Amino acid sequence: MTQVWRNIATIMLGAVALTGSIMAQPVASWNETTHDFGTFHESAGKKVCQFVLTNTGDSAMVITQVKTTCGCTVANFPTEPIAPGASGTIEITYSPTDRPGPFEKGVWVYTNTTPNRTRLVIKGIMKGSEESVRRYFPVGSGDLHFTNLVMADDEVKKGMLRNNSITAYNSGTDTLVLTFDNNTSHINARAVPNTVAPGDISYMTFFFDTMRTPVWGINDDHITIVATPLHSDKAPTHADANIVVNVVEDFSNMTDDDLAKAPTCEVLTDKIVFDNLRAGEIAEGALSIKNSGKSNLIVRRVMSTDRAISTKCDKTLLKPSQEAIATIKVNPNKVSGNVLNSQITIITNDPLNPRVTIRVVGEIK
Repeated sequence: MTQVWRNIATIMLGAVALTGSIMAQPVASWNETTHDFGTFHESAGKKVCQFVLTNTGDSAMVITQVKTTCGCTVANFPTEPIAPGASGTIEITYSPTDRPGPFEKGVWVYTNTTPNRTRLVIKGIMKGSEESVRRYFPVGSGDLHFTNLVMADDEVKKGMLRNNSITAYNSGTDTLVLTFDNNTSHINARAVPNTVAPGDISYMTFFFDTMRTPVWGINDDHITIVATPLHSDKAPTHADANIVVNVVEDFSNMTDDDLAKAPTCEVLTDKIVFDNLRAGEIAEGALSIKNSGKSNLIVRRVMSTDRAISTKCDKTLLKPSQEAIATIKVNPNKVSGNVLNSQITIITNDPLNPRVTIRVVGEIK
C-alpha cells in the first residue's frame, strides 16, 4: 500500500506541475489605448505618441504584428519577447500633410495573448495650410470652405427621394453655427454637426423629394448656407448650394396594352426660326403640340434653360386629336452674342417619347 500511495502522490505532483505550466501565459496591460493630439496646425509637422505595453502575466509576451489602417500612420514596435513584469513601447507617427480637418486612425496590435489583438486609436484636429484647404475645399465663403457647391443628377424617377452631400471646413478662429435659408418645399437640408469648431468639418446633406416638387424635368434650386460666428459680432457669411435634379416619369410598369392605348405627343417641326430678332424688342413665335394617341396627353412642361427664352402653353390636358399652342418669346438683350442657337424641351406623359426637343435659332439684326 505504501508504494501505491507513493505512485499516486507522484502522479498528482506531476499533474499539478503540468497544470501550472499550462496556466502560465502573458497578459497585455496598456497605459492607454487612445491618444488625442488635440488641435494643431499643419506647420507643426509629424505628430508622435507612445503607447506603453506591460506584460503582467507569467510568461514571455511577443508582439507578432502591428497593422495600420492608413498610409499616413507608421508604427514602430519591439520585436524581442517582453518578459513578465517588463514593458515595451509602441511608437505611432502621424503625417498630417494635406489632411485638413479631424482625423481618427486605428492601429491593430497582435500578440500571443488572449485576446490576441488590441486596437489603438490616435485622433485630433489638424488646421490645414492655405494650400491644403484650397486643394481639398476649393470653394470658399469667408472662413467656411466646401468640397463643392453644385450637385446634379441626370435622371430621377418621380416618387423617389434623392440625396446629395457636401463637406464644409472651418478655417477660421471662431466656431461657426450653420443654418439654411431654404425657400423650397421639396428640399430638406441638414448639417452634422451644425456647430463647427475651428479646423473641424461638417457634413451637409440635401434631401430632394420628387413627389413634392411641382416641376417636371430640370429642377434648378438654390439653398443658401448661412455661417454665423458664435463668439464674435462678425456678420454671417452666405454661400449658395445649387441642386440640379432632372425629374422624369416612371413608365417601367406599363404593359403592352397600356402602351397601345397611350397618348402620343406630335410636334410637326424640329426647329423654330426667328428671323425678326432686333435688339431691345421681344420676339414671339408659336409651336403646335398635338395628341395623336388614344388617351389623354398631359403636357407636363414646356421649358428652356436659356435665360433669353420664355415659354407658355395654353393647355396642359389634351384629349385624343386635340392641339395646344406653346408661345415662345425671345429677349434679344439676353442672347449671348448676335446669334441665337438654343432649344426648348416639351415634357409629356407620352411613354414612348416623353421628351421632345426643338431647336430655336435666329440672328439679331
